[in-house]
Amino acid sequence: MINFDNLWVDIECPKCGYQDEIQLIDAKTEKTIYCHNCKIQIRLSDSEASVHTGIDSMTDALKELENTLKNFGK
Repeated sequence: MINFDNLWVDIECPKCGYQDEIQLIDAKTEKTIYCHNCKIQIRLSDSEASVHTGIDSMTDALKELENTLKNFGK
């Protein structure tokens, strides 16, 4: 099963526009990261829990697909 928490996504520094990558778990846990270019602190925020609910929805959909495929040949 895919662990969506460990997927990498692109982000852009709000100050300098530098492109970087974070794991979804970092956004989900609202981790503070540092821009590798300008060195500012970036507090990741999931104020509406969209990352959390999105990961849960994707995991549930994948489980449902797996169960459907298991029962497909029966």
